[in-house]
Amino acid sequence: MVVNTPGNNLSTTSFEKDPDVSVMLVCWNNKDYLEPCLISLYEKKLNFYFDVVVVDNGSTDGSQEMLTEKFPQVLLIQNDRNVGLSSASNQGIEATTGRYILLLNNDTLVNQDSLEALVAFMDEHPDAGAAGGKLLNPDGTLQAGYGIFPNLTHEFLIASGLGRMIWSNYPDHHTSKDILSVGWLSSACLMLRRSALEKVGMLDEEFFIYGDEVDLQYRLKLSGWQVYYLPQASTIHFGGRSMNRWSRRKMVNRGKIRFFQKNYSHLSTFSLKLMLGVLSFLKLLVWGILWLIPKNRQRSYKELCSNIEVIQLCFTN
Repeated sequence: MVVNTPGNNLSTTSFEKDPDVSVMLVCWNNKDYLEPCLISLYEKKLNFYFDVVVVDNGSTDGSQEMLTEKFPQVLLIQNDRNVGLSSASNQGIEATTGRYILLLNNDTLVNQDSLEALVAFMDEHPDAGAAGGKLLNPDGTLQAGYGIFPNLTHEFLIASGLGRMIWSNYPDHHTSKDILSVGWLSSACLMLRRSALEKVGMLDEEFFIYGDEVDLQYRLKLSGWQVYYLPQASTIHFGGRSMNRWSRRKMVNRGKIRFFQKNYSHLSTFSLKLMLGVLSFLKLLVWGILWLIPKNRQRSYKELCSNIEVIQLCFTN
């Protein structure tokens, strides 16, 4: 690991005291989104002090050179390989000093009012261990906001697709206009209180990617902290830029299994793995039939491989 010391040519990187907010991003071959994300941060005249830490997981697309040339004020922590999102996030968090830590995906665009609303809310609500807002697609449509903690019924509705048949865009259908205390918020744009993190611990690096933020907020709730959804705060999130949907399926399910193993009973974990495995096997049968149709062959092959990976995940240790 190599740490590049930032320059101090911008006022937001030179403090007489610790910054109010430390923005922490993890990058892995996503230069085309990282640059506009950072521009959206630095072009704002925010009413609080902030600094930025980027942890690069061995990118080969020139991300490091772009950061050095265009954003010398950013603290760059360079890994020689992809150590995973949770591990890299912990590296970045440990390098920060702000009262609040903003976990921010590199494929986002932030706006001034939302960031200032999050800081003001955290200042006014000392019981808030974390806060965030709604995520928007680039066209302005709702992407996601908040979620409940995983349970078998919820996971069945997601994995089977029945949830989306009953409710449009399930489970990302939350449109509350009120501030709510919720289960968990996406770490695409999630503000954390440093003192809360110090009490419950860092992200669990066993997750690698997906599920780590759910586990962290589960621990926050168990320790008495609240997680708040602010509808007035919004962030544009492009989403899914680091891996395709077929690769992502295995990693998402791995995160869910890890969450159940860590926080729920052995029976609940076994039931989840059995359910995911059986549903993936049924999907294998469907895509196997569709593979016989030439125009569906390329998609079917990817679906077959993806579901085989989930089955292997569910029925091996």
